[in-house]
Amino acid sequence: MISVLINLAVWVLSIVGYAVYNLYKKNVKLEEMVIERDEVLAKVSDTIKESDRVLKELDKLGAFQSDDEIGFFFGAVKEIQETLNYYTNKK
Repeated sequence: MISVLINLAVWVLSIVGYAVYNLYKKNVKLEEMVIERDEVLAKVSDTIKESDRVLKELDKLGAFQSDDEIGFFFGAVKEIQETLNYYTNKK
């Protein structure tokens, strides 16, 4: 009777141990993915901030508003930048 209980306990512990080990491996992999995504998002955020700075500098000069086609494109780029700034500053 005792050997049956010991065998059952070893079997249950083996299954639980295997499940915990697999969950641990998946958790480590997901943590690495989150760290990678954070690095990518930080780089994208830096790029958005830099493009905003350059766009504002160009806007101060007013060089692109004189030509209709270029002015239209510049206006569209400014709208895109404003949208990106909204999502970047939303934190």
